[in-house]
Order: sequence, then structure tokens, then C-alpha cells
Amino acid sequence: MGIRAKQRYFSELAPRWDGLPAPAGAPGKVQAFVRRAAVAGARRILDAGCGTGILLPALLEQCPEARVVELDLALDMLRVNAGRFADPRALRVCTDGARLPFPGASFDAVLCFGVLPHFEDLAAALAEMRRVLRPGGALAVGHLMGSRELNAFHRSLGQPVAGDVLPPSEELAAHLSRLGMVRIQAEEAPDWYFVRGEKLP
Repeated sequence: MGIRAKQRYFSELAPRWDGLPAPAGAPGKVQAFVRRAAVAGARRILDAGCGTGILLPALLEQCPEARVVELDLALDMLRVNAGRFADPRALRVCTDGARLPFPGASFDAVLCFGVLPHFEDLAAALAEMRRVLRPGGALAVGHLMGSRELNAFHRSLGQPVAGDVLPPSEELAAHLSRLGMVRIQAEEAPDWYFVRGEKLP
């Protein structure tokens, strides 16, 4: 499915997104993801595919001096996000994650939570996330379920997300290694997915 279909799909979901059922233990897992994903002392963070802002409170609590760019393809997701969190440390940007409008080495950390399979060009999106990281910065990908479970869930939803596939964590880790990332961690369970790597200094 095309990028416009995804944009419409998520924009239509935005007003009721936060009321949809969440996996068990979701708030604690979000906190754990942010705690492990972000770079200590990070001052500029990109929340790629931020949706309505699930990571933002934990990010601002953990990194109170940071500016967080909340980026999403769906403008209505960003509108809900801005309505929930009127914090001057957060900046909203509506764009495709495979074409980031930032100079290289702009961010200390790039977080991608609950969204990776939805990028139309996964390889391009990952390359862009790496490009905008400063040397020594961290890229982290997380989900509230494993790849097998998430891919089955997407198939059950039908178009336009039926074909949105999350690679197994080890496969994603290998891809990050090919991009030149180091100190890569990869974990996966039926109710957890975490991959993190750092850009070479």
C-alpha cells in the first residue's frame, strides 16, 4: 500500500488511538524502553513515528534538559500529541521517516517505538535515522510484542497495514551492524522487542 493510504489510515485512527486496548503492562514497558534507549545527558532526541506521544512524558522526565522532536507521518496524530502535551521542549514535525529534514549528526538519540514496520521503505528509514545521529549517539527500536506476534496482529487488521512486517530482532541487529552501528543489543520475547545500537564515534 502507498504512503498516502498509511497517512489516511493513521490520521483517521488518531482521535481514538489512546483508547485502543494496549498489551498488558504497557506503561511499565514504555518506561523500561525509554530508560534503556536514551543516551544519558541527551540534549536533542528524535522520536520517530511518535504518534500521540506515548514516549514523551518518560523522555522529558529522564532527560529534562532535552529538546524532543516528535515526528510522524500523520498530521492528526501530531495534533492529538500537541493537545495532550503542551510542553515547549517538544517540537512537532510532520514528514516521512525515510526523508528526514534534518542535517546529519543532529540528534543524541533516535527512538523508534511501535512504528518500524509501518515505514514504507524500512532500509531508507533506518539509514536516515543513522545519518541524523551524532557520533556516539544511540538508535533504539522497541515494540510491546515480538515480531511473530506483531506481524500476525497486522495481518489480522487487513489493509493498509496487513503487509507491515517487523523483522526478527537478530535480523534488525544484523542490518544495523551493516550500517556501521556498534555495541548492538537485541532482545525479543512474545511481549517485548528491543534493539539498540550506537553510531561509531
